[in-house]
Amino acid sequence: MRYRTNQGLLIEAATSAEAITRLRESSWNEQNLSDHAYMEAVADRMFQEGIHLSTMSPDIFIAGLLGAGLLTREADDTQPDAAKQETER
Repeated sequence: MRYRTNQGLLIEAATSAEAITRLRESSWNEQNLSDHAYMEAVADRMFQEGIHLSTMSPDIFIAGLLGAGLLTREADDTQPDAAKQETER
């Protein structure tokens, strides 16, 4: 799965849990938190802005980010470059 943050950062992850890890790792002031503590910190910040995010599970948290427009899903590029070039000819 590929996601883009509203700041333009591209995240690639196989699962929602992995996406949260990638988001946490890209956050310079929250890298040392656990993934769950990161979700709670983000949810607290968003709550202050009137956005409610659930931290019940990684899947629900990512769905909340998507629903709030804080994250968008990007199309997966499943074809290798060589195969892609062949189909474009």
